[in-house]
Amino acid sequence: MFWQLHLLGGISLVGLMLFSVACRPKTLRHFRWRRLRISAKALAALIFLAQGLTGPRDLLEIPLSWQKATVYACDYTAMRCPALTPAMAPSAP
Repeated sequence: MFWQLHLLGGISLVGLMLFSVACRPKTLRHFRWRRLRISAKALAALIFLAQGLTGPRDLLEIPLSWQKATVYACDYTAMRCPALTPAMAPSAP
């Protein structure tokens, strides 16, 4: 569900930004278009803020399966993690 909402938020951001660029020539002549463009920019800023806050939070909340053992082996009160064993170390390209 989260990924669908994040995707729809990104699509709506693209639409709002395209609308803002496309209506720029009209904003120079009409006050009503100027208010509409400012409203679209404010809505886009709110969606950007929501995407920026929820995206990393949810990505960091669920560790990847290959790093789960290492993450849960760390002692966060002592600020110490175990040394990597060859099986846990990333392979060199």
